[in-house]
Amino acid sequence: MRKTVVALLLAILLAGSVYAIDPGQSELEYNGWFRYTNQSTKLNITSPTASRSNAERNYLRAAHQWTAKLYSKLSLDFLSSSSYADGASVRIKEAYLDMATPIKDFTLTGGMQKVYFGEIYSWDYTHPDKELSDAQGVCSSADYGLTLNGFLPSGFGEAQVGVYNGEGYKVTGAKNSTSPMLLANLRLTPIAGFQVGASVFSKVKDVSAFSNGAPKRGAGADTTKFFNADTANRNRFAFAPMAKIAVGPASLTGEYIMYSYTRNYSYYALNRDSTHTVTDSTLTVSNKDYNMTGIDLMPLVTLMNQKLDVFGRFSTWQQKDQVGDSMPVNKVKSLMRYGLGFNWHFLKRAGGSKPAVAFQFAWIHEQSEALKPAPATGKVDPTDIFMVQFRMEWNHVLPAP
Repeated sequence: MRKTVVALLLAILLAGSVYAIDPGQSELEYNGWFRYTNQSTKLNITSPTASRSNAERNYLRAAHQWTAKLYSKLSLDFLSSSSYADGASVRIKEAYLDMATPIKDFTLTGGMQKVYFGEIYSWDYTHPDKELSDAQGVCSSADYGLTLNGFLPSGFGEAQVGVYNGEGYKVTGAKNSTSPMLLANLRLTPIAGFQVGASVFSKVKDVSAFSNGAPKRGAGADTTKFFNADTANRNRFAFAPMAKIAVGPASLTGEYIMYSYTRNYSYYALNRDSTHTVTDSTLTVSNKDYNMTGIDLMPLVTLMNQKLDVFGRFSTWQQKDQVGDSMPVNKVKSLMRYGLGFNWHFLKRAGGSKPAVAFQFAWIHEQSEALKPAPATGKVDPTDIFMVQFRMEWNHVLPAP
């Protein structure tokens, strides 16, 4: 067994090159987004419910090509948030080592890295808002794990398989469950301009996304119950097919997301006598199923020698929560979104594929399925969000000493 492991490690080290920069070189990169957001009800932008400017993103990345087979990268997120005393903090967004493998164009990656699910890992923020699975909490954009990832022969596509913690880059240590998340992703490009693929992940047990915190008394019909903090979510499962078609300067990208899990919970039911005095309580352990589906479509046209991007977006999200033996729609958690916007690129980085200095504008109209409180009728009023953003990005390769 020991000889087998040693042979495998030697094969990895003798495999082909991983990245384009030369051995001994390092690369620095910065991504900065300065954004103004206006959120209002029914397009009443002069009386907004939110009007703020902030540093939406401040990433500083450092990478080093150790040899032709070994590459490492660290990305720090200098986030702006009122959750911290000084209004800002720092967290790790990437920290991994790449090792070339005997499989041509495939890499073994260990550490904090991308989560290769749906569109989340390839979302380049042409639209400045988050990708749908990221926005709805299906999975995180990065996590601690080990993946085998790379490209198929003859430009036919890409594939990834991985094992992650499963709770995302913000959760570490004792807060991670003992059950890993298993993931697989495949994208095929059978002809130029057309891509199709699918992602799947599964996690048997997870930390809960619905923590009640300290025990608390139920509401409504549950006032005789005291709910404990959640024990776990289990059987998390997600599947996301996607497709993209590009013809000349126009493209259409779409994905369909299916996500489900079961939530464990427990409560004490209070027992009272004829004078309504609590005599004792009964502990009940139960579970509840959740099913979600979503669609995300984004048409894009690039004009004026790639200076101008014009895009639209249409998304839906529906959540169903178990009630007894049925699965009714949770209208508060279900919505439809649509909108449009544009990007103006003052400069692009060398090669022209990534922005350097750009102005971004997006309008998002969101209609929740939630109903107005009685006696009013109909759905709650829609929300309109305007994002105006300056995007600044650069990279610089440092020569080998």
